[in-house]
Parts: sequence; C-alpha cells; structure tokens
Amino acid sequence: MRHIIATLLLPVLVASCLLAAAPASAQNAEGDDWKLVLRKNQEALILQASRFKSMETVLPRVVRDFRSELSALESMRDQLTVITSLTGGNPWELRAVLHGLDRLRSRGDALVEPFRATAGELGRIFEQIETLEGEFSRQSADKPDGEVGQAIDYYQRYVAGVKKALTRVKGSLDRELGPAARLQAGIAEMEQNVRDRFAGAWKDFFLTPAPSLLSPGAWAEPELKMELWLSSLGAYRSFFAGEQGTSPWDGLAKPAVLALVALLAASMLSARIIRRFPGLTGVLKLRGVLRFTGLGLAFSWAATASPFLLFEVLSVAAEIFFAAALLSFSRFLAVFLGDPGADDAKNPLRHLFFLFACGLILRVTGLPGPYAELVWTALLFFSAAFAARRAPRDDAPDLIALLTAADRWLFALLALAAVVGYANLSHLVVSGWFLVLAFLQCSLRLGRLIARWLERAEAAGVPLFARGMVGGLVAPLLHLGLFFLALYWFCAQLGGRTVFFDILDFKVGYRDIGLSVGRLALLVVGFHVARTAVASFKSFLPEAARLRPEWDQGILDVLSVSATYVAWGLYVLTGLFLLGANFTSLAVVAGGLSVGIGFGLQNIVNNFIAGLILLFGRSIQAGDTIQLGETWCQVKKVNIRNTVVQTFDNATIFVPNSDLITGQIVNWSHRDPRVRREVTVGVAYGSDTEKVRDLLFRAAAEHPRVLSDPAPLVQFINFGESSLDFKLMFWVADVSHGVSTASEMRFLIDRIFREEGISIPFPQREVRMIPEPVACREPGNSGHSGPGPAPD
Repeated sequence: MRHIIATLLLPVLVASCLLAAAPASAQNAEGDDWKLVLRKNQEALILQASRFKSMETVLPRVVRDFRSELSALESMRDQLTVITSLTGGNPWELRAVLHGLDRLRSRGDALVEPFRATAGELGRIFEQIETLEGEFSRQSADKPDGEVGQAIDYYQRYVAGVKKALTRVKGSLDRELGPAARLQAGIAEMEQNVRDRFAGAWKDFFLTPAPSLLSPGAWAEPELKMELWLSSLGAYRSFFAGEQGTSPWDGLAKPAVLALVALLAASMLSARIIRRFPGLTGVLKLRGVLRFTGLGLAFSWAATASPFLLFEVLSVAAEIFFAAALLSFSRFLAVFLGDPGADDAKNPLRHLFFLFACGLILRVTGLPGPYAELVWTALLFFSAAFAARRAPRDDAPDLIALLTAADRWLFALLALAAVVGYANLSHLVVSGWFLVLAFLQCSLRLGRLIARWLERAEAAGVPLFARGMVGGLVAPLLHLGLFFLALYWFCAQLGGRTVFFDILDFKVGYRDIGLSVGRLALLVVGFHVARTAVASFKSFLPEAARLRPEWDQGILDVLSVSATYVAWGLYVLTGLFLLGANFTSLAVVAGGLSVGIGFGLQNIVNNFIAGLILLFGRSIQAGDTIQLGETWCQVKKVNIRNTVVQTFDNATIFVPNSDLITGQIVNWSHRDPRVRREVTVGVAYGSDTEKVRDLLFRAAAEHPRVLSDPAPLVQFINFGESSLDFKLMFWVADVSHGVSTASEMRFLIDRIFREEGISIPFPQREVRMIPEPVACREPGNSGHSGPGPAPD
C-alpha cells in the first residue's frame, strides 16, 4: 500500500517542481534559450500530468483495500469488547485483553500511517501549487505580449487542473481517515478503561471469597457451568481463527520454531562454554540454565505476537520455563561454589515449583468453579503431605531449607483457605512464596560468589578500583535488580506491568514532599554510586602521587575531601529533588536554622570552617611534625571537625581545628621536612682545637643521615670552667629522624675522640677541709662556765 501511494504521489511532486522551475527559466532566458527551456518544461509537464491522471484509477482500489482492512479491525474491536465484558474482573484475562488491544492499536497505526503521511504531503504540495498560481497571476497582470503571454496562460490552465486533481485526492483521503481516527479513539478509550479496572480488579479477584466448596450453592448447576466454559473457549477460538484467517493451531508453528531455535542456540552456546572452560566447576549445570532460558524467551517472544487465547497459554509456558531456569541457575551456583553434595542434592524448592506450575496451568485453563477449587485444594493437601514426609538434612541447613520447613503448615493453611472460598488468594500466596524463596536463594549464592571473588582478587593483587566497583556497586545493584525482578514477576500474577508501575508510583508523604518505591530505589542506587565514586577516586590517589611526585600529602587530602563532599553533596541535592522538596522553601528553612546554628552549634561550625581553612590553606597537613606546647607529635589526619595527631609516645590527641587556627603552632616540617640539629661537646684545656674541629667535621661526614648541603658547621662557642666548648650543627633530611640522629652523632663523636686521644673533661672540684681553731684559756679560768663545781 505504501508503494502504491508513493507511486501516486510521485507525478504530483515532479509536476510541482517543474512548475516552480519553468517560470524562472521563461522569465530569465534570453532569445532562443528561453524558448528551448519552455518547450522542455511544457513537454515534461504534459507527460507528468498524463501519468497523474492515469494513476487516479489506482486510488479506488487502494481505498477499497483500506476499507476492507479497517472493517476487519473494527470487527476485532467488537469481539474484544465482548470478551472484556465476559472477563468478570480476572486480572489475567484483563492482561490478555490489554495485549489484544495493544496489537489492534499497532495494526491500526500501521494501516493509517501511510494515508496520514500522504495527506500531509498532499497538503504541502497544495500550498506550493497555490503559491505558483499566485505567481502566474501576478505575471499575467503585467499583460505580457507574444509567446510569453501564451506560455503563462498555458501554465495557468495546467496549474488549475493539477490543483483540482489534488483537491479531489486530498478530500478522498480525508474522508477515508475519518472512520480510522474514530477506531483509534475507541481503542484508546477501551485501553484506558481496562487500565482503570486494574486498580481494583486484582483486589476484588483475590480478596473477595467465592462460595465455599462445602456450601450447596457452589455445586449448583454443574452442567451449565461446564457448558458455559466450553462455549467461552469456543468464542476465544473463533476470535483467533477470525484474526488469522486459518486454523487456530496454525499459530503454534511460530512458538514451535522459536523453541527449536532456542534449544539449538542453547546447546551450541553450552558446548562452546564447555570446550572453552573444560575445568570449570559445574559448567554442565549451565546447559540446563541456557536451555530453559532460551525456551522461556522463545515462548515470551511468541506471546507478544499472538492473539488473545494463545497469548495466555504462551505466557504461562514462558513463565514456567523462566522459573525452571531460575532454579537451574541457583543449582549451578551451588555446584560452582563447591557446596557439599550440590551435584546430587535436590533443590528444596522443587515441590514448590511443581505447585507453582500447576497453579499457572489451572489458571490459564479457566476451569469453572468449583472444579478448579477442588483440584487446587487436592494439590495443596498433597504438597503438605509430601513436605511433612520429607527427610531433614543431616548437615547444617541453610536459610532456604529453614524457610521451606514451614511449607507443610503453609500448604495446609492454604488448602483450608481454598475450601472456604479463597482459592484465588492461595494461588497468589503460593506464587509469591515461590518467587521470594527462589530469588532469595539466588541472591544469597551470588553474594557468596562475589565475596569469594573479592578474597581471591585481593590475594591476586587485583587493583583496588576493580574490587571496589564489584564490591561497592555491582553487588548491591545486583541484589536490587533481583528484588525488582521478583517484584515485577509477582505483579504479573496480579495482572501485568500496570500493577508494577502502580506499585513503583505508590507514594507516602506530606504535601509536596513524598517518597515512592521507585524513588526509594533511585536513592539506594544513588547512594551506592556516590560511595563507589568516592572510593574509586581515592583509590586513584596513590597512583596519582606516583605519577606526580611534586604532589605532597596535603594536595592528596584536599582532593580526597573535595571529591567526597562534591559526590555526597550532589547525592543530597538529587535526593531532595527526588523527594519533591521545594528549594525556595529550603532556603527559608536554612535561614531559620542559621540562627539556631549561630547559638547552639557555634563551636561545631567554627571547627568546620577551620577544617576547611586547614585543608585548603595547607598550613598543617597529614605527615607534618608539629609541636603543641612542649609535646612533639605527628599529624595523622585533618578532619572537618578536628585534627588527629599522634605523639612519639604513641598517644593520640584530637585537637579542635579552631585551636590550630587561632593558637600558635610550631610546624617543623611545613614546606620543608629538613631540620637542623646541634650537638655540644667540651674538650680538655690544652687540646688541639683545629684537630677537634676536623674530627667533628669527620663525624658529621661519616653519618649517613647528615646532609652535605647545607654543610655542617662547627663553632667554638666558649671557654668553659673545665673545658673548651664546641658546637656541631648539621642538617637532617627528615625531622622525624632528628632526635635519633643527634643521639647517634654523640656516640660517633665519643668513639672518634677516644681513638684520637681527645679527652672530654668533666667538672672537677677540690674540697679542702679547714679545721676549726681552738680558743686559748684566760688565767684563772678553768674552762668551766656555768654553775656547779669545776672539774678536777
């Protein structure tokens, strides 16, 4: 149809282009040249006009085919309307109806689009024709003489003819597009109505009880129910046959071919993997994963292009194969991780998978109640009995085994619920329980696999960036992806992706500020992205320091802190935007909080600003040796609130940043880590001072840590009481070696002086004992004073 319309439109385009070129040629040519051009344009115009007139006979057939296909689409629309009224609020049937409407809308768009494009192009050509008609009218108003006037008159007549033909074709297309536009509007209205029914359909379907199996009303008129069920299947089959124009079983050819192709591709891929990795543990288990996944994709792809009834059947088949692929992948992970008995052990979820698949099959067959409820109840009781007889494992069970131990009670409870009329709800619970356990099993084993890889990667020396990306970003996003995949799958049980998007849009909040599930997921993803970005940037800093030796630790700290605050600042702003915060209101709130900060958090803000000054001013940075009063210490890290220093006695001190800004601090290694040290020594009087000076220079030259530039210096500083005092001044490359180097220099000087016979005196004092003088006795004095008799 597109080809016919394009063929119909081509002569009009060519004719209009020739009409646009001919007046310019006729007006600008001189002499015989314009006559030749005029003659060529005239012949081409007549030829294209005759072709356009002959193509007018094709238009009725094109319109007739369009009407036939439009009538078929309208009939399908009416059948879908009837099926929609028969669904009774079943979410699965509503999902199938929505799929049929989507296919109907796509076919309608494909039918109408060429006509709309043609009508639009004809409108543009019509405007060009009107422009040419006005130009010829203006030239004709000048009343040219001779052949020019005849040519203009000739072109005016042909332009009028082409314009009339275009008007007729365009009007015909517009009339045919009217019913198609009404059909598309009706399909869109039906789609919206079905989507609106989803909001309450799944609640009514799963939470509204049906008549109990024990009630007499449930078994009333069973023959009539079976007859209605068979008639509904006949209606579905007639719809399918009417759409395809052939037997409904012919539609099974496409999924069959796709399934065979999927099996072939899975077999070839698994064989290639086995040949490529012959020693890979559990590689044979990967074959089942690929096969089940290929079959699921094949049936899912076939379902998207299938009609109403076959859509449900193929969707259920794809869902069962995907569930089998999920369990196979979990088993492959267990074998790959080397779990004991993983090759022979059966998955504890196998009975739950069987019940899950039976529930899907029962649902798609649409058995009438109470027959479907009776079969489902029997399956639940059978599963409960099987779970009770299952032997416990001898080894320590994992989390999944512990959770599946409650299946016996869960199945029995669900069977009782099905008996009293909640069979649909028990279907939903079984599906949700299986999906939770299956995805949880895969998530736990993938987490163990990632943890093991990180251990081996660290031992093998894998770069920190790669390990950080895997552990900090890939692992969380993988678990989050599994969670939303399970949620999407569960929402398919409720009716399809419409319910999933409704859950993502579910919002909890106050006024404009709120948090939905989708936005919460974005916040979680943003958190891990920001954290991984900061960690990855910090992992590059050592490599940057190696490539740029002139960068000291202070520059690296500034880069690290800047990257941290930029990343988290962007995350906070993005989070506020996702929460729906109004930045104007935030500015007002920040202004009010600034008053409270000024009074209550003054010290914290002061230290914060001081930390920024220290980081960017770099007056103190990590690795510096500073002196706080009489305490020597080394700076370990400059934080935003305080600075961590460590004394040489291994004591850690947290110094507020404001103290370092406002107080006087001695930084021994600021800009230059070299330090000058002094050793004072005294020699005995009479020693050769020139020799002493040379020996001190010799001691400085022999020590490996003493720098030759600046050169050591020896000073004769004093004539002491008992020695001639000398001072040796020397430079050390690092201040942290200053004390130890001075001590080693003293040992070295003492050894050299001993070898050269230079004595180091020590202070000596001579103590002279002066006896007390004896007093002479006066005459008559017996030397006795005081009362009492004198001695004899």
